[in-house]
Amino acid sequence: MGEALLRAHLHERGASCVVHSAGTMSWDASPPGEAMTVMEEMGLDISEHRARPLSVDLIEGADLILGMTRDHVGRVVALVPDAWERTFLVRELVRLAERVGPRQERETPAEYVRLVGAGRPEVRVPGRAGDEVDDPYGEPVYAYRATATRLDAELRELAALLAP
Repeated sequence: MGEALLRAHLHERGASCVVHSAGTMSWDASPPGEAMTVMEEMGLDISEHRARPLSVDLIEGADLILGMTRDHVGRVVALVPDAWERTFLVRELVRLAERVGPRQERETPAEYVRLVGAGRPEVRVPGRAGDEVDDPYGEPVYAYRATATRLDAELRELAALLAP
């Protein structure tokens, strides 16, 4: 859901970028029916999406990595330690980026992410507990709606900061 929402918000702002998602579990599966239903309600089709596992290649090729939980961020950094400076929880990144302001036209996305990350506290546990987004997998459709609503708002804010 996060991939589709971020891609849609960046596209609305005219940004040309690649958005991928990967999971910390290694399976090749379609999204749950509840996720497809909720995304359809929001005007997005994720029926062609397939889960794929997190990999070193994906991490190394990314300017920005977003995790839903602190565990996700930890798994990214365990695979590629220098990815710490560009790996955030969604809400954490929005909060830090609001202090810096929107990305300037002269800044590349990678430069902007480094600038925002420079304001991160000197801790190895990212964000705050409230920054984590619960995975609704296996829950009823209302849990997917709640997660999608939260992600939609936070990723809309993030898109506005990344692609002003």
